[in-house]
Amino acid sequence: MGEAAGGGREQRGRGTGRPERGSGEHQRRPAALDHVVYAVPDLDAAVEQLRQRTGVAAAPGGAHAGRGTHNALVALRVRGGTTAYLELLAPDPQQPDVPPERTMLGVGRLGAGHPPVGYAWAVRPADLDEAVARAGAAGIDVGEPVGAARRTPAGTELAWRLAVPSPLGLGGVQPFLIDWGGAAHPLDDDLPVLGLAGLRAEHPDPVRARQVLGLLGADLPVSHGPVPALHARLTGPAGDVTF
Repeated sequence: MGEAAGGGREQRGRGTGRPERGSGEHQRRPAALDHVVYAVPDLDAAVEQLRQRTGVAAAPGGAHAGRGTHNALVALRVRGGTTAYLELLAPDPQQPDVPPERTMLGVGRLGAGHPPVGYAWAVRPADLDEAVARAGAAGIDVGEPVGAARRTPAGTELAWRLAVPSPLGLGGVQPFLIDWGGAAHPLDDDLPVLGLAGLRAEHPDPVRARQVLGLLGADLPVSHGPVPALHARLTGPAGDVTF
């Protein structure tokens, strides 16, 4: 992932560069980075730590009803445009009884009090169903598309479809797939902004990981590492942070 500018706050709308359904130009493009998921045990504590280290406070996102989680968001400036975002994802104390396998992205499997971790990332393929079918034909499990929704603090109804294997593919190095259907997107809100200066992965079998990412049209450097891992470097007005 290339260089990105620093933090701040700016207004965005439909000019975010998100793919529009039915555009032939976008149909030819690789899958676009949608968001990066940083799994944390306590949302308020994570928001405060990010603010102290970067000078930017993540905005409340909302709860995933029935999925046991809630989140906070920061827009990410990538190559000069805010076309992706960071999701701080944590257990929702108002939903204590959701089984781990039913939690959003299966994050409950990390267990209570787990250390913060770069957990997953999402890409927007030009056509979600076609991408799922192509992956299946190649023997790659990307999960089946399912619907999800939440209401933002501003009252906006967000609805999307996502395909997530269980457990996550390649230990989270394989992205899950998402489609917002050309409707409302988190970046339509006035989110705080950090720069995404770099996003990379490590995996014990980087050759296989690169093959899978290539088939999904996902652009991410992968190097050898003892365990699957995602690393992001964020830049803000008060400093940088890497996870």
